[in-house]
Amino acid sequence: MHRSSLTAALLAATLVADAQGARALSLYLVLAAIPAVAWTALSYFGELVDGSAAEDTGALYVGLSAIAVVLVVLGAGVRGHALEGEALPALGTSAVVGAVAVLALQVAVALGTRFSRERVVAAVRAARARA
Repeated sequence: MHRSSLTAALLAATLVADAQGARALSLYLVLAAIPAVAWTALSYFGELVDGSAAEDTGALYVGLSAIAVVLVVLGAGVRGHALEGEALPALGTSAVVGAVAVLALQVAVALGTRFSRERVVAAVRAARARA
């Protein structure tokens, strides 16, 4: 399971709560996503600093996680200041959707590197060599 899965699930639940009109629940869900996305960003950064991060994607994961942190905090800030009787500002929803898109990009990069053409070809060649 990818590190960003918990954060993505919390943000998806936030968008569902928004669609259902549960403003308080969506605020609490996006607030719960802040420590999750911060943990993800810090763990990627820690791997990058100690040298255990992947050479090709380590810095990319740190950058994408940092962008996701900014978007989640922005979404929480906008939601926290919106009045209960008024409509949720578009920036609140857009920031959460942007964070989900960034996390989806992170997962896509992880899957792309895991199933890269070179690895698939090497696995097929190794299987043929054993047979």
